Amino acid sequence: MKYNDENKTKLKLVKNLRYTIWTYFVLFIFIVIVLMWFFQLVILPVTYQNIKIQDIKRVGKIVSSQITAENYREIFDRTAYDNNMCIKITDFFGNDFYSVDILAGSGAISPHNDETMKTYREMIMQSDDNIIQVVVKNERFNTTTLLYGRLIGTPEEPVGFLFLNTSLDPLGSTISILEKHLFFMTIILLVIGLILSFFMAKHISRPIVNITKSAKFLAEGDYNVHFDGTGYYEAEKLASVLNFASTEISKVDNLRRDLMANISHDLRTPLTMVKAYAEMIRDLSGDVPQKREEHLGIIIDESDRLSALVNDILDLSRIESGNALLNISEFDISEKLDNILQRYTLFKEQKGYNFILIKDEPVIVKADEIKIEQVIYNLINNAINYSGDGREITIKQINSKKSVRIEITDKGEGIPPELLPLIFDRYYRSEKSGRDIIGTGLGLAIVKGILRHHSFPFGVQSEIGKGSTFWFEIIL
Repeated sequence: MKYNDENKTKLKLVKNLRYTIWTYFVLFIFIVIVLMWFFQLVILPVTYQNIKIQDIKRVGKIVSSQITAENYREIFDRTAYDNNMCIKITDFFGNDFYSVDILAGSGAISPHNDETMKTYREMIMQSDDNIIQVVVKNERFNTTTLLYGRLIGTPEEPVGFLFLNTSLDPLGSTISILEKHLFFMTIILLVIGLILSFFMAKHISRPIVNITKSAKFLAEGDYNVHFDGTGYYEAEKLASVLNFASTEISKVDNLRRDLMANISHDLRTPLTMVKAYAEMIRDLSGDVPQKREEHLGIIIDESDRLSALVNDILDLSRIESGNALLNISEFDISEKLDNILQRYTLFKEQKGYNFILIKDEPVIVKADEIKIEQVIYNLINNAINYSGDGREITIKQINSKKSVRIEITDKGEGIPPELLPLIFDRYYRSEKSGRDIIGTGLGLAIVKGILRHHSFPFGVQSEIGKGSTFWFEIIL
């Protein structure tokens, strides 16, 4: 029930993703509309006025340069028409030399207002560069024009004045028309944008929604679920990772069950034997010294086995949790191999095992001596368990410039190729292995944890019917 509540919350969050994406699309549409209106109402008038200023300056230069031409009237008429401007040229005292008015009385240089023209001439003479640019409002016609005036000649030798006048009102009418069109465009864009963004948001979020639905089945223990992220690279990548995770979780779950079954079996057996022999001592052999000692010896052996199993489980847990600290020291690996093999004298004498030690010259290595000893010990025990009838185990020390390689080889049945990648996995135990002769079944997992903690490479090579070689390298 708890999971269902959490799952509903997660689905709600994923569902909100669709509306979040839709919200962003809508926000984007509104930003576009606001920018359109901003450029229409604010930027366009300023831009238009700046363009007009540049145009009027350009025309002023043209007129100034062509004022001495023979056909100047024709040139000025064409220039005024092409640029929608009024042109007026006077002498220094204000008498007209040339005038053309195409603004239908809305210009700022009307010949009927001598006082205004006199004011403009005075403004030109008082300016630093003898040029003026003035925006003029005609109250009578409610029009706005841009006036450009400049001195012809020099202040020392003035010839006359040039006036140019162009209307700024066509922009107003144009803006009015554009505003009407922009209003309808805004409505259309808003409606289409809202609908389109909703379906786009739904389409974009669909892979996430599908993955979330599949994740629900995975959380409920269905490891055969398939994650489908078709549509986008990121969603497909996520689906691929989750499919891999589902496969790995399935493996771990199966291995966990195998471990629980194996450990419960390994724990139950010595506990059962301890209880059985304790009852025998109580009921039968308590008064018979020879039988009592024999039964007590069995109880002690089984207790030792039980203790070893618990210790291995604790060691593996500490290693994989990262709580196992390395006590790095320098030691002679050749001497260590000799010392370890001395512990197997009983196997050699009583059980017929043949241990062959092949060593290069002695070499000092740097590692955790106790844990490396545990690695070698576990690998030799593993070789003993799977050595087969040959009971021959070869231990090699191979020196190189960068490392010391240790190999432990048995002549057992070998490991199938499909099981080699799993042989070091935690909880793994081959179905064909049967009961271990010695050890607890966790030896190779401990080996893997210790060597990874040292960052030492390791591996296994095996061939069916010829045995297996487990190896690791101590980096110098």
